[in-house]
Amino acid sequence: MAEIGAGLINPSAGNHPVTSDAREIAASVAAGERSWREVPYYEARYGGRGRMFGHSDSAWLSLISEAPQAQVNAEVMWLGSVLSSRGMPQILMEWHLGWLHQELCAAIPENRERYARLLAAAETLRALRESQISPAFASRLADEFYQRVGQEWSRRFPEMGALLVSAAADERLGIGRAVEALEEFAIDPRRFPPAWIEAVRHTLRQARGGVVSAPA
Repeated sequence: MAEIGAGLINPSAGNHPVTSDAREIAASVAAGERSWREVPYYEARYGGRGRMFGHSDSAWLSLISEAPQAQVNAEVMWLGSVLSSRGMPQILMEWHLGWLHQELCAAIPENRERYARLLAAAETLRALRESQISPAFASRLADEFYQRVGQEWSRRFPEMGALLVSAAADERLGIGRAVEALEEFAIDPRRFPPAWIEAVRHTLRQARGGVVSAPA
């Protein structure tokens, strides 16, 4: 597949290669916009600059979908690790790959088999996360977090409980600063009230100290 530099989509992204297919670029932008709508944390944390990286990163993921599955997995895990260390737990990559897959398949259905590699990579991330913290335990911690912060703050950041637990799982997978990079935002007293901050700290303590591995 022909390539272009990411800077043509996002001037801040440099010149690493991304897809040159106009249909894939449009699907990549659509997926980035969907992530932006579904996850309020992105805008609150990263602003418009982060939004543009969602477009260019998606165009890169579209490009690498033509590689063998093992390479796609490795590339996705690399990017997921980098982003987690900057405050984006890998569960966000899982979600985004699902939305990107949908947009790409809708745009170019004849490439569905190739785009399925992105879903398989998302499944690899999910399996790794659940090997560290079981789905049942993760769900319980997230529910308890929302109960602690109340309805108003749960509506503002409906994804935060899952992000906190995912960050703890990423830390156990060896990703440096996975927890700290999220926590530095989530306990900022300029943004959040004391009850929220205590709920964040409580959830992270539970996730870090009471991790339950998924059944074999």
